[in-house]
Amino acid sequence: MNNNLIQSSANELTNAELVQQRISQKELEVQLVDINSRYLSNQDASSYYYNQPQKQLLEIEISSLKSQRDGNINMALLYALMLAERELIERPIFSSASIALANICSFLKIQNIPFVASMPLVLKISRLYSQLSMIPTGFISLRRELTNLKIQLRLP
Repeated sequence: MNNNLIQSSANELTNAELVQQRISQKELEVQLVDINSRYLSNQDASSYYYNQPQKQLLEIEISSLKSQRDGNINMALLYALMLAERELIERPIFSSASIALANICSFLKIQNIPFVASMPLVLKISRLYSQLSMIPTGFISLRRELTNLKIQLRLP
């Protein structure tokens, strides 16, 4: 079961990375349309009427991709937090959940994504954080990564 949670979190994060690449590509296309409009509009008025709808379609596609990416991140976090909950019960020597959380935090930080976690995830993070604070020893890496996640998501 734990291996499935690790794999599911990793798959969702990989999907988020792939979608982020597509977002970056589409944002570049928007910039190219802007450049095209700026430099060709002086020469050809019809280029403006071609470029504006093209730009709007790209922006709609970017918005849709961002929603998809955020859904993938939410699911990656959900699986990682479910794994952390299991680890609190099973008490393994090594925390796989801490690695999953570190990967997610790293992705958010490197890509500079203004990600807002869903309310169920925020509640799950708070509950896990409270549970960890009641355990006097152990789970150092999980505690550290959960703290990093709270900082990354700007949670109290």
